[in-house]
Amino acid sequence: MWNHDKSTTLSLVCTRIVLAAVIITLFFVPRIVEYFTLVGTVRSAGRSVVILCVYVCLAIGGLILIILDRLLKNIRQEDIFISRNVSYLRGISWACFALCVPCLIITVYCGTFIFIFAAAGFMGLILRVVKNVIEDAVVIKEENDYTV
Repeated sequence: MWNHDKSTTLSLVCTRIVLAAVIITLFFVPRIVEYFTLVGTVRSAGRSVVILCVYVCLAIGGLILIILDRLLKNIRQEDIFISRNVSYLRGISWACFALCVPCLIITVYCGTFIFIFAAAGFMGLILRVVKNVIEDAVVIKEENDYTV
């Protein structure tokens, strides 16, 4: 039967697989950008800028995945409404906003990156809301812990 523990474990495994994919992708960025330059998706004049920005995007994505891994470990240990998780959510949301910067720069040379820019910004906003809800839940939990 599917349960909370299995779901959290699956999320942890998927997070680690994606992190491994990000690390592997680091070695192929120039080839990937060269391919998209050849097919006309990326303007050849901005090839170097796009490569640099993709490296920045991968670094930020890796950071997000590492923080997400820590958050999932806490959830797996049933430490959900704690201030550390609020910090993790805050860090992930700011990293999503930071991801918008290189994506916006890439958009100059590859217009389709506007969708990644928008998705990163939207995800940052959603995570800010979730962070605020969890932060309020932490306060309520701490008040209840002191009451008992």
